[in-house]
Amino acid sequence: MGCADAGMRRGLYVGLFSVAFILLWTLAAAAELRGRVVDEAGQAVVNAYVTLRSEERPMAISVLTNGQGQYVLPDLLEGAYTLQVRRYGYEEATRSVEVGGDEVVEPVVLARAGETPELLAGNAVLAALPAEPMKFTFITGCTICHDMGSPIAGQPRDFQGWVDIIEQMREQNDIYSVIVNFDTAEMARWLVTNRFGESPLPLDPFATGKPYVTDIQVFEYAVGDAASWAHDMAVEPETGAGWVGDYINDVLIRIDPETGAQTEYPLPVRHAGMHTLNFDREGRLWFTLQLTGQVGVFEPNSGAFKIYDGFGDGALTHSFAYDSEGFVQKDASGRIWVSQFGNNSLASLDPETGAVKLYRLGGEKGRPYGIALSSDGRLWYTKYAENLMGVLDPDTGKVKEWPLPRPDSGPHRMHIDDHDRLWIPLSGYGSLLRYDIQSGTSREYLLPDADTFPYAARYDGPTNTVWVNGNGANALYRLDLDSETFDVIRLPSPVSYTRMVSMDHRRNAVWTALSSYPNGHALRDHGVVVRIVLP
Repeated sequence: MGCADAGMRRGLYVGLFSVAFILLWTLAAAAELRGRVVDEAGQAVVNAYVTLRSEERPMAISVLTNGQGQYVLPDLLEGAYTLQVRRYGYEEATRSVEVGGDEVVEPVVLARAGETPELLAGNAVLAALPAEPMKFTFITGCTICHDMGSPIAGQPRDFQGWVDIIEQMREQNDIYSVIVNFDTAEMARWLVTNRFGESPLPLDPFATGKPYVTDIQVFEYAVGDAASWAHDMAVEPETGAGWVGDYINDVLIRIDPETGAQTEYPLPVRHAGMHTLNFDREGRLWFTLQLTGQVGVFEPNSGAFKIYDGFGDGALTHSFAYDSEGFVQKDASGRIWVSQFGNNSLASLDPETGAVKLYRLGGEKGRPYGIALSSDGRLWYTKYAENLMGVLDPDTGKVKEWPLPRPDSGPHRMHIDDHDRLWIPLSGYGSLLRYDIQSGTSREYLLPDADTFPYAARYDGPTNTVWVNGNGANALYRLDLDSETFDVIRLPSPVSYTRMVSMDHRRNAVWTALSSYPNGHALRDHGVVVRIVLP
């Protein structure tokens, strides 16, 4: 659910045993840190996340230990760091490290005794609930903003505590109050009866039998402040720089991927709510301003902003239709398209003239979310709260909508592939729906981890894969469409709730942002942007 009082259960893994780990590292001229992680018996600890967090720059790098418990942290900048090791079943361990030219650090044995608080992912909390309709209603109503791995969101409450927090969410912001569309007392009783948060299941994130991608480097960049919401980000194809919008502070932030250095560009509009970001093929960065109902474009070379109006009262401009390479997509007339969460419409924008046209959708009210442009010029969309998907013919204005087969599916931000197939994440059931618009047939793929709540799907044309969030399991999933098999990428930080995914093919990297809201739920005082360097 959301916010409120504490009960600090610290996030990701369960600490069951004491751990000792030996860190045998040397620093070559290239500032490469090597080491090994073992248990108290001297046995290798496999798939432990080793994180080196800079004390001087807003960034960290993480790698996983191999089958011998060894790790390598390459290409490091000199300076002071904190070394942190996490693995399910062991206590977290940290120490200070000074990285310099050819320094050699003596072997160190670290051991911790005593009990460790539970460190669990969000799906461990949800997995303990019975698979009943109320569970899926809860997931679609609450995980749209909050990861249940949060020590605040995932804590037990009594009946009145649940009533109070649900009502707080309804009143927090009218933008998303429609999402919490269940009966308050009924939901509160169900959560108390089923003892929400009292006995999460002990789920090992690296349990055997899943296709993990472990030979990766994960970079995390701290952005903004405690109030920030790093909702969406995009990677600049030419430079490889990351760009993120701070929804709360009205700032566009550029991140240098190598040094973590950041440049901030204040928006010319205040209280704007920067939401979705996508580049176009001309190198311009487009973004939606949800709270002011506008669309903007930014020129990275000049630092100039341009803001477009005319999207109607209460528009809550949301998402762009974008192509299989992640660029804002233009139709045959050169227009771009955006979904409007607030006024039940889709909108076209002519970037040259600024002309905006609204297309009213079905029903008196509706909250269109994801949007896609098919090869025949039609616009496809999802309505998350209404459990619908639909299609608009812009030439005739004709609209068709239909419900998803199961209630509370939570159809979220979808994408379209090069064969006119929609890929729709179903947040309520932790699955990915493929819908062929030519044949009208569909297929549902269960994600590798149960009780996850995927937010967005991203088709990647150059690799013919689909990426989807494993929110609640601190993961990203990659579906290979040729083999129809998933890969699992675990993220190192607790409460790794991600939204949009952006590709950097030139540098073999994938970017995203940690966007559970607010930051305090994840025990962070800043936003986080993530870059994953693939093997």
